[in-house]
Amino acid sequence: MAIVPVEKIHIIVHKSVKNEFLRDLQKEGIVHITELEESASKANEELTRINDALNQVSAYKKRNPLSMFFSVKRSMRYETFAQTAESYDYGKTVAELETVKSDKEKSIARLHQVEENITLLSPWVPFKKDIRTLKSFKQTEALPVIIPSNETLEKLSENIENIPYSKEHINTSGSVSYDIYFVKKDQSAQLRAKLIENDCEIVDFKNHTGIPEKLIRLFEKEAEEIKYRIKTLDEKKIGLSKEINNLETTSDLLSNENRKKEVAEALPETARTTSIIGWVLKRHLKRLNALVEKHGFAFYEKIDRDPDERPPVALQNTKFSKPYEMLVKLYSMPDSKEYDPTPFLAVFFPIMFGLCITDAVYGILLIFISLYLWNKVSGDKSLFKILFVGGIFTIFAGAMVGGWLGDLFNYIGFAPLIRFKDSLMLFDPVKQPMAFIGLALGLGFIHMMIGIAIEIVDSLKNREYGQAIFANLTWFLLIPSIGLYFAVFNSSIIAKAILEIVMWFCIVAIIIASHPEGKPHVIDQIVWAFIIWFIWYLVTSTAGKLMQFQYVLQIPRLAYWGLIPLVLFEIMRFKKSKAALGKIAWGFYNLYGISSYLGVLLSYVRLMALGMVTGVIAIAINKIAWMVTDIPVVGVILVIVILIPSHLFNLAINTLGGFIHTMRLQYIEFFGRFYSGGSKPFKPFAFETNYVEIE
Repeated sequence: MAIVPVEKIHIIVHKSVKNEFLRDLQKEGIVHITELEESASKANEELTRINDALNQVSAYKKRNPLSMFFSVKRSMRYETFAQTAESYDYGKTVAELETVKSDKEKSIARLHQVEENITLLSPWVPFKKDIRTLKSFKQTEALPVIIPSNETLEKLSENIENIPYSKEHINTSGSVSYDIYFVKKDQSAQLRAKLIENDCEIVDFKNHTGIPEKLIRLFEKEAEEIKYRIKTLDEKKIGLSKEINNLETTSDLLSNENRKKEVAEALPETARTTSIIGWVLKRHLKRLNALVEKHGFAFYEKIDRDPDERPPVALQNTKFSKPYEMLVKLYSMPDSKEYDPTPFLAVFFPIMFGLCITDAVYGILLIFISLYLWNKVSGDKSLFKILFVGGIFTIFAGAMVGGWLGDLFNYIGFAPLIRFKDSLMLFDPVKQPMAFIGLALGLGFIHMMIGIAIEIVDSLKNREYGQAIFANLTWFLLIPSIGLYFAVFNSSIIAKAILEIVMWFCIVAIIIASHPEGKPHVIDQIVWAFIIWFIWYLVTSTAGKLMQFQYVLQIPRLAYWGLIPLVLFEIMRFKKSKAALGKIAWGFYNLYGISSYLGVLLSYVRLMALGMVTGVIAIAINKIAWMVTDIPVVGVILVIVILIPSHLFNLAINTLGGFIHTMRLQYIEFFGRFYSGGSKPFKPFAFETNYVEIE
């Protein structure tokens, strides 16, 4: 309906009641705080610990499938919410989860190390001696080596034939060979270099001691014990996951406490007082006054806004149109001087959305789906309310064009259903597409004209009378006059004469005065108006003869001589008339803008195109499904299997397409007439929760 009036206020609170006042102010949620100083806000350690604990047990939470797409919160009264969060000893649960996390991380790290040891030792099982013996030689160094292939072994043998060494083969796995090379310590570096050059891996058993086979058995036993330990820790975590609800409630309370603390630190202060500067809705001034009186050591006053300051904007609409505020906010909040377009969205959006789908059964399904989501999803339910109303209009649109799951009634062949469908059907869009195009264009024309009318009202409200009359009212009269002149009153002489006068006035006014820049003398504008009208009449009437067109109102040829004194008058006043010529140049450019109106109008044909697509796809689905009816026994089952998912997919994809294209028509074609937006939304300092919805 309108933009809610707001007042800028300055609250002064004594520091002795600062925390209590901010707590109640946050609970009330009525003040949009603006002037906050920069503060070095620190992360709340306790909140971080709780959120980390929630991340650990989140996998065990029973989740509603809808939570993947929407916000699903637990409803809770504020008193219960505060009592639960304040009485719950979250420290014990968090500490236990931290211990579980630490122990599990250590266990997993040790398990990975043990498994690496098993992998390292497994190929060396045939070596039946203690690994320590490889490091016990005084004059000789033993090098356990992994040789990747036979080709590498042959090449290596050639490269090290000049180095005295001996070799013991331990194991072979495929083409990989596991050997121990023995070489004198003074030639060890030379052999190591050759091994590395030939892509061989020298194994370092590090601190391993013992026979590989026995070591592996010990490591396997340790791995089993670690896995059991990890399993026990997971079971303990599952037990602690029962505390998820309490942890979530505490997290929400602490996050709001933390936000209150951040605001408190950022508020400007003196030695004894704290200042809160912001905005409040006029209708909430009584609540603010009661809050100030409750705390005693507080005071507020209304203050004047800065000259260039733009207040935050809040919208107020009826219960029917309020959900469509969501679409306005998605685009941009209106300027405080602009008209709130929400009521018009509430009328045109569901109508256009319904025309994009045009199937009555799809509309019924949309109603049931939106009602289900409405009851299950937390937070703002505007989207589901929009879909609910859109579903109602989709039923009417579908009945109008005979869309009931496409042409399924014809395939079923049940006579009462067919008669019911035919009794509601106004036209068949497949056989009569022009009727659908005409409906879409007619709706688009009304939509476009309302946009122009809103801009006229906005201009008048802001005392921009020239813009209201010459840049907007002229188009508001000219566009329908052209249609009426050539399509409706083509046989009525009196009506056409009146329309000719209206069109001439509008065209001349657009050329002479539609551009806002420049302030020519009124005399010059009047003279140029007559000059341009004479020229316009002469050019168009001459061109009209070639197309067998003739004005009803005729100007005598002698009247054209009147152009001479008018032109001479302007030549004599050329220095003063230059301002009028500048506006006229821009005026011709503005008149060319009639092509943009035509483009806008044609863009509404998308309503017909989307509606046709939905219907044609539904018909195709039915045709494909009925092709399998002759299959014995399973034919009927196959028909159902094809129909249900296919129609649901058609509903989903065209609901998305219809929603997007309907929004486009509102944002570009409708808002483009009168709307600039750009304001900040009114966002009061209030509770904001992630898990709990406070009733």
